Amino acid sequence: MHPLLAHPRWLLAYLGAWVLLSVLPAAALGPWEGHGLQAAAITVLPTLAFALAVLPSWYALRVFPLDRSGLLRLATFHGIAAAVGGALWLGLAEAAARAAGLVPGWEDAVLRLAGRRLELAATGAVFWCLFAAFHYLLAAMEAVREAQARAAVLEVRAREAALAGLKAQVHPHFLFNSLNTISSLVVRDPAGARQTCIQLADFLRMSLRTPDARPIPLAAELALARAYLAVEAVRLGPRLVVRETVEPGCEAVPVLPLVLQPLVENAIRHGIARIPEGGTLALDAWRDGGALWLRVTNPVDPGGPDAGGGGLGLRTLRDRLGAMYPRGAVLDARRTGDTFQVAVRLPLDEGGNDA
Repeated sequence: MHPLLAHPRWLLAYLGAWVLLSVLPAAALGPWEGHGLQAAAITVLPTLAFALAVLPSWYALRVFPLDRSGLLRLATFHGIAAAVGGALWLGLAEAAARAAGLVPGWEDAVLRLAGRRLELAATGAVFWCLFAAFHYLLAAMEAVREAQARAAVLEVRAREAALAGLKAQVHPHFLFNSLNTISSLVVRDPAGARQTCIQLADFLRMSLRTPDARPIPLAAELALARAYLAVEAVRLGPRLVVRETVEPGCEAVPVLPLVLQPLVENAIRHGIARIPEGGTLALDAWRDGGALWLRVTNPVDPGGPDAGGGGLGLRTLRDRLGAMYPRGAVLDARRTGDTFQVAVRLPLDEGGNDA
């Protein structure tokens, strides 16, 4: 469908512009003292009829794009089209003049065109050129919108691919540890093995239900993290202590999917699991200054290597945050003595969050 027909407001603005352009043929026909209605009949109405008659040429102009048509081809097409446009406008003006001549007192309407046909035909040719320029501009705007739409789709797909990659990264390592834990429980604690299988199934089910790009409530993200920690608690036993502090009202805030999972896994894998006596994983969420803050803190081995602040999981999460929250998302990972802490700031006015 023609863009102007798809947007009625655009069509009204288009016709309004043509009413202003009708000043050109009115000037070519000479002074109109005391004949304002006659001027409108002979110039405005034919101009509007011309504007509507050439609308289907939009499709012809798409066959002759400026960037993919040779100069000779363009000149030939528009030269012929301008000649046809001039003849069309002149014919419409003469028909309007003959119709106006039927009105008492307007008998001289046809005489006004005598000797002015060349100027009026030239005016019609100029009208065609203006029409073509406008539609090329309209086509360029449409191409920009389509490019932006394609870019938005590609951005969403890139986010989905990053999330799928993150899921693929988490599951194999986690499944390996979980299956080893279940295997060790089968003989000495069958009930515990069965319970761990149920917890593992709950985690996998929730992770598979996580949307690829749409924000989810923090409550859903916390539930996924808790399911993960429940399985790890079986493996680590009393070595893992979890302390969770969530400010009231935060659980309803939409957040990036899998924003906590890499942080919690990082805390277990690079921190608590490497310490013989284990330690406490602290998970905090609160609102402050128009943002939701998430923080995961865990102990690290004092003599061990870096706790993983530059790992693939955190790098991927930092990239995803930058894509979903272009202004103001922060991921700060730092080690202070025997403690490693990751804090994430999510603006409440971006990424689908409530203001």
